Amino acid sequence: MDVLMPVLVILLVGGIFAVVTTAFVRSRRSQVEGAEGRAQAVRVAQGRGWGYQEATYGVIDRLCGMAPLPVSGSRLLARHYITGEQRGRSFCCFEYTTGTIGVNDIGPGANKPVYWTVFAVTTPGTGPDLVVRRPEALDAVARRGRTVRLGAAEFDDAFTVLTDDEPFARAALTDGVVPFLAANPQAAPVRLHGDELITWYKGRLSPQGMDEHLTYLCDVLDRIPARVWSA
Repeated sequence: MDVLMPVLVILLVGGIFAVVTTAFVRSRRSQVEGAEGRAQAVRVAQGRGWGYQEATYGVIDRLCGMAPLPVSGSRLLARHYITGEQRGRSFCCFEYTTGTIGVNDIGPGANKPVYWTVFAVTTPGTGPDLVVRRPEALDAVARRGRTVRLGAAEFDDAFTVLTDDEPFARAALTDGVVPFLAANPQAAPVRLHGDELITWYKGRLSPQGMDEHLTYLCDVLDRIPARVWSA
């Protein structure tokens, strides 16, 4: 036993070192890949003549109200803020970071930053706050708005609709949006806020993510009847 103890200690230390090293390598690879994807997205945007700001403060405050953005905020930082037009609609997209960024944010137990990419497309008019997303564990105790079931079982089982204006939700979603989303139960969330339709995903800005999510928002808007919008 006395002979085995040093061997076991060496194996244990070696195992811990291997785990830490692997985590470090994966983290660095993820950072490099994220930076490369973001740079490609910026080049694509600039090549299309879209506006670009590396960082801006306060511009996204208007979108507050639901995670990943805070309920309210002032002079929030948006990175890689892009503006332009997609299918005749004005839009913006940007990276938003939650969590704490520290000097040693890749170490064990560190509070690492979480990156989100957020998209907002201008709607034809204004509407009440409305959220369509997949169900979450705390829906019964923590939610903004009242849950509305639209009577389509496949859709109602896959999505949660939150709003304080049920008639608007039914008028806006039932005809075209419900079958469109029901056919894709893994679809990204959408949130109507004022005169913008918003979606987001967890991760860094990338050309593929940018095109997919802007197209997705436009596809949803195309399916909302024009009669529901307030001037």
